[in-house]
Order: sequence, then structure tokens, then C-alpha cells
Amino acid sequence: MLMIVLATYSQASADSSMDVNADLIITGVNIFTSNKQQPWAQALAIKDGKFVYIGDGNGISAYTSTNSIDLDGKLIIPGIVDGHSHPGYVNVENFGEVEGDTPEDLLAAVKAYADEHPDDEWLRLCCWPTDMFVHGNDGPRKEVLDAVVPDRLVWFESATAHDFWLNSKAFEKLGVDKNTPDPRPGLAMYARDHSGEPSGWVKEGAGVQHFARQFALNDDARKQEHKESVAETLQVLSRHGVTALFDAGNKGYGDLAYGVVSQLEKEGKLPLRYYGTYQIFTPARAKTAISEVKRYRREYGSDLLQFNSVKLFMDGISANQSAGFLEPYSGNASYIGTTMLSVEELRDLLLDLHEEKLDLLVHTIGDLAVRTVLDAVEAAQAIAKDDFYPRVTMAHLVLIDPVDLPRIKELGVISNFTPWWMGVERDDVVKVFLGEERYSSMYQARSVFDSGAIVSFSSDEWWGGDMLATYISPWLGMQVGHTRQNPREWWETADDGIRSPSDERLSLEQLVEGYTRNGAFQLRRENDLGSIEVGKLADLVVLDNNLFEVDQYYIWKVKPIAVVMEGKVIQGSLPN
Repeated sequence: MLMIVLATYSQASADSSMDVNADLIITGVNIFTSNKQQPWAQALAIKDGKFVYIGDGNGISAYTSTNSIDLDGKLIIPGIVDGHSHPGYVNVENFGEVEGDTPEDLLAAVKAYADEHPDDEWLRLCCWPTDMFVHGNDGPRKEVLDAVVPDRLVWFESATAHDFWLNSKAFEKLGVDKNTPDPRPGLAMYARDHSGEPSGWVKEGAGVQHFARQFALNDDARKQEHKESVAETLQVLSRHGVTALFDAGNKGYGDLAYGVVSQLEKEGKLPLRYYGTYQIFTPARAKTAISEVKRYRREYGSDLLQFNSVKLFMDGISANQSAGFLEPYSGNASYIGTTMLSVEELRDLLLDLHEEKLDLLVHTIGDLAVRTVLDAVEAAQAIAKDDFYPRVTMAHLVLIDPVDLPRIKELGVISNFTPWWMGVERDDVVKVFLGEERYSSMYQARSVFDSGAIVSFSSDEWWGGDMLATYISPWLGMQVGHTRQNPREWWETADDGIRSPSDERLSLEQLVEGYTRNGAFQLRRENDLGSIEVGKLADLVVLDNNLFEVDQYYIWKVKPIAVVMEGKVIQGSLPN
């Protein structure tokens, strides 16, 4: 049927102009369109930034162009959509990196760094290993830091970036003591000793809420360094084929990050469509989220930089026991974690978003967080009826209760997974906290996809040092999502094995669809992006190797030879 429609379209064009001129014709190519009605094609034509023909070599003969290219069997896919990323946050942090294989060695490195930086007001350090200091409810203590740095302000971030270790001077500077309430007990919280005093261990938003004030980028050189880092990160994403992304927030640095992205666009240096948000990492921020998103839209919004969504941390992570689960953590029979908002609070936020025509992306690690989101969506839809507006995306979904899996599709909730997380991790502390059964049931992306729910994919990376370009690559995500193994070069044994359950490995077709058509749906751009179809904007990626034919352990090394956005080559080049 679609081929008949395409033929009709071509004939109508020919009748009206006597000759169908295109700006670009590509033939001799394998095109995976991400269009279920026409999944494969062999030729395409572009005019005025849109696809005007998708089909076979016979149909393309009705088109002419001074720019006609035969790609000799290369693979083309649609432009990539990264549904959860943080490029605006790259290089905001200014850590002193310290290392040590034992607690004693690590603390000696802290002392040495302090001695080498006598003029720093804050010693902002990274990164203490979670498994070295977190044991059940017990975490790092301020007295231990006090013993090596008693008279300086120490803020020591964990390797997960979700919890922090402070000394006594730091708590004094922040004005945090036994009378300071936790933003969200059990989640965004200050761990306490037996007397109620902060013990030194700070989790999630209780720490993040201090960032923008205590660690503001006030120095012009640092601001320029941040801007250059963001610009290069966006270029790396673009070179990987990303033509649109959702920035899931910047830990309170929204004005800094979006100000930089806005500047880059004005300078003609924004190589993709950028969707920003406002993060809720304490309950209080839920009250300002809508007004702040609208302010961002007024102050920074443009054609390429848009603000249509709020981001909520519904829970934390398993490694510091801030994720919310339906069953207790192993070895801690009384503790299941909690959620940032209750069902009723999230329901009310969703109804407010409904009135303002805004969407919601939710960080959901544990199955309690997943269920709370689904219950709130169901309650809000019951009130709003058929015209419920928000598209709700749950990100990560590390654990989903079997009862809730079909509800994702039934309620129209989008699921966003970060596939490069799906490889085997050796000696993972999360296995200890969850137990073997739950640990072996994580990341059920295939089951969600097969249920008929919309599944999108993402990189979710902001600080990878020299590995940043690798971690943000969709091709790494495709390989690990397909194999549930890290690249062989990363293996710690002769065979690290496949992450259980092995039947959750995604097909390459599913991965490409999730990174393209479904990502566009998440951003409400399904009518003009995400698939190679007549009438849509001409975003495409030409690859140096065929994803569907190369060795599965080589996929992460696939590279675009050209990235086209609205008909223009913005990265690489097409052959003459």
C-alpha cells in the first residue's frame, strides 16, 4: 500500500512540474527506515530539507538532480535520538582526583591533595569507591575525614556521583546539623549517628541542592572551559549520528548549561536539536518545576533549544540504598527504600503538567519507584480522562515487578533504557544489596519492547574523562544492548559471560528503532523525525559498516561517514 502511495506522490509531482528535481538523490544503498510499513528501501530523494521519495531503484528514475550519489551498498539509518543525556553538565565539576586501593591509601591521598592545595576554600574531591565504605546502612563517617583534614572544607564525591562524604567543617559551612531536616528521608538525606547528628554520608538531592551555590562557576576561565567542553561534547554526539537529544538536567546548574547551549546556537555551533528540562531532586523543587521550565523557555528557548518537559528523580540508586524496592534490601529486612513523591503527590504534579501541556521524564531504578509512577499515571488519567496530555517516560527501569510490566503499555508510558549499562559487571556491590534473584532480573528491555510499549534509548553520561566519547556513543549502546556483554576489550576474565537474563538481549532492529522512531516519539517529534519517510525532515546517518552484517563484537566500532540533518551534511562527507 505504501509503495502505491509513493508512486502516486511521484506521479503527482511529475505531472505538476514535468520533471521532478531533487536537491539530493542517493541510490545503491541499504536503507533501514525505522518505518514499519516500509522497513527497507534502496533509494531516496531529498528536496527542501525533506524526504520526497523512499523506495527502490526503479521509482527513483522519475527524479533528477545535479547531486546524485551511488553509495555502493552502504547502510543508511535515520538520525539518532538520545533520549536521556547530560551534555550541558560536562566539565561543570572541578574535582581533585585522588586514588587508593585501600581506605588508608585513599585517605593518605586526600591528605596529600590538601597539602598541595593550601589556598583552596573547598577541597572538592573524587572518587571514593562505594563498596569500600558502604556496608548496609553504614557509610563513610566525617570523623575519618576530620582525622586527616580537620581544618579545611572537604566535599568528597563517590564513584557513583549519587552520594557524598563531608567532614565536620563542611557541615558547619553548610549550616547542617541535627536540627536540619532531610529533604526526603530515606532518599535525599543526611545519614545520622545515634544522636541525630549528620554522620558524614550525604545521599542524592540532600547533597546536590548545595552544588550551584557552593560550587558556582564564577571564574571566567572556568566558564570558558565549560563552554568549550559542552561544544566539543555536542560535536562528538553529532559525529556519532545524534541529531536530537533530551538533556535530563544539570543538578541545579540549569541557567549555566542552557545559557551556554543558547550561546552556541547563536554562534552557529549547535549541531543538533536540544531539549532541556528542570530537575526535581528534592520535593521542594516540584513546586517550582513548571514555572522554571517556562522561564527557561522564555529566556533560552529557540528553534533548536526547546523546553517541554520536567525531570523527576523518583528514587536514587541501589549502590547507596536510596533506590526504592518492593522487597527489602538483602541483609536489611526492615528497609525497602522510598520515593521522592507519593502516588498522590505525583498525581497532582501530573495534573498540573496536563494543564500546562508539559511532559515528564522520571528516574526510576527500583520496582517500587516504577509502581509508584504507574499508579500515579493511572490516577491522573482517571481524572483527566481521554485528553490526558503528558507523555511520561520512565528512565532506567533497573527492576520491574512482573505485575507492572504490562501496565507500561496499557498506560501509554514510555520506557527509556541506557543499553551500555547492560554488560556484565564483576564484583558489583548491587548484587550484594539485591540478592542473586533480583540481580539476575535487571534491565528487562526486551520484555518491555515485546509487550508493545514504546522503548527509547540513551547514553546518560556526563563525566567519562577520556572515555566520554565512547560512553555517549549509540553504537556502544547498540552492541551492549544486543549482546548484554561489554566489549571484549573490557573483559576482566577470558569470558565475562552474558548478563542474566540472557533472553533480554535486544535485536538490532529494536535498538535502531528505539534510538530513532521511538526517541522521536518521546520528544513529540514523531510527525517529522525518527524515520525515513516521505514528508519527514531529512535526517540520516551513512555508516562505514552494516550494523546488521558486522560481527556483533564490532558494532561499537562502527562509525558514520556522513551525518545529514534536514538535507545538509553536517558531519563527514558524501562521495562525489
